[in-house]
Amino acid sequence: MAQSPYSAQQRSARSSPSHSLQAADTGSITIETIVSYLVASKRSLGSIHLVHRATTILSDARAAIESTTALLAKTTYLRRSLSTQLKTLRAVQFELESAAHAIQQEFQAVIKELDDTGARLLQCVDFLKQTTVEEAFKSHSGVEDAAGKNTLHDFVDDDGLEKIKEAMKVAIDNVQNDQHEINQSIQTLEEDLQTINEVLNNRIEISGTESELQQPTMSMTLSLLEHHAREMAQGLESLVKHFDLCVTAIKHTEGGGAAVVQTMNAKAEDLPDAIGMGMDELQAPAEPMNEEERIEMLQVLENDAAEVDEVVMELQDRNAEMEAHLDSIYQWRERQENAHGDVMTAFGLLEKISGRLSSYVVETARHATRWHEEKAKVEDGIAGMEDLCDSYSNFLRAYDGLIVEVDRRRTAKKQMERIVSSAHAELEDLYEQDRQLRLNFRADLGEFLPGDIWGGVDALPPRYAINRVDENGFDVSVPELPRSTVEEALKRLR
Repeated sequence: MAQSPYSAQQRSARSSPSHSLQAADTGSITIETIVSYLVASKRSLGSIHLVHRATTILSDARAAIESTTALLAKTTYLRRSLSTQLKTLRAVQFELESAAHAIQQEFQAVIKELDDTGARLLQCVDFLKQTTVEEAFKSHSGVEDAAGKNTLHDFVDDDGLEKIKEAMKVAIDNVQNDQHEINQSIQTLEEDLQTINEVLNNRIEISGTESELQQPTMSMTLSLLEHHAREMAQGLESLVKHFDLCVTAIKHTEGGGAAVVQTMNAKAEDLPDAIGMGMDELQAPAEPMNEEERIEMLQVLENDAAEVDEVVMELQDRNAEMEAHLDSIYQWRERQENAHGDVMTAFGLLEKISGRLSSYVVETARHATRWHEEKAKVEDGIAGMEDLCDSYSNFLRAYDGLIVEVDRRRTAKKQMERIVSSAHAELEDLYEQDRQLRLNFRADLGEFLPGDIWGGVDALPPRYAINRVDENGFDVSVPELPRSTVEEALKRLR
């Protein structure tokens, strides 16, 4: 910063005899030079509006900082309150998501069980479709309905299975629709909370200005503005003193008044409208001053005149810096106002969310109730499918058992037939033996016996026969199955 026109060194020069000028030196300062100093000094006093502006800037900055600091404190409190409520909402959201996730896991487990049961049932159905009825059974069935039934599946009624499938489809659709609705509710809550976060965070800048949001920085800025205003006031005071010194020099210089009037007429357009040349001051009587004091005054005047422009530039620079700081404060205030507006907007959104929160909770509870209802239906369907699977499995096993049983019966039949055939042969042998012996007896002794001694003496032996006896006269022939078919059935049964 340029040194003040009235520094301590220069004030000492005015009072110390060692700094007095020689007579030859005073001749170098002409009346025109002194008048030019006066005009320049008067023009420099136009900087008074900068000092007035500095006072206004300081007042506006102090008011802005005070109001914005209060707004910042309010915003900070509201943010903390909002953060607490958001945490509560996040906890509720987490509970809703946990409940929905638990139902989803149960649903997936039930669906897996349903898929496994369905796969087993389809496998049983495939086995029924792949198991053809032996031709020997068809030819010996004697049942009209058996015509056209080539596989075991032809003997099964699929209506029960189709009803179960339809019921399962309806139950699964209901659960999935409920899951979609609850997921939509949770997603809506997430979007609402995310909207609040976006509102709160959309003002954050990554431009390094976060330090301006801190109160200590604002305090330092205000102190700097006060320093600039004080220095500018002191600079203006030094300019006023320099002007007074110019007026004093004019008064103690012969012909100074006329030169001032002439210069004023020539340079009036260059001077600010609000600044006159101070003619009243020039016409006032001058204080007595000896030659040595006059020489010292002119030396100080010459030294000070060289620094007038520097002081004016310093005032301008300080004013520009104060304007920049004020603009920064206004920007800070605008950011804080926007941040406060965002917080209030977020509270408005939060109020709307709170109004819908109960519906989210109720919807989740309703979803859980519906899930338990549909789960019971699905479990009933699974039980029905398991019953069908057991029935089909038992049918397959019974068919294999039938094959083995038929083979056993045919074997038993053959054994009985062999026994009957053997018995028939033995009976025939016994009959022939008995008949022959009777004939021999008659030939040997029959003529010696009277005819009326026993009427049966000449009778032939009785004939015996073993006949098949079926209940109610119903004759069911046992089909003959290939040995490989029987062996495969035995393997499956084992």
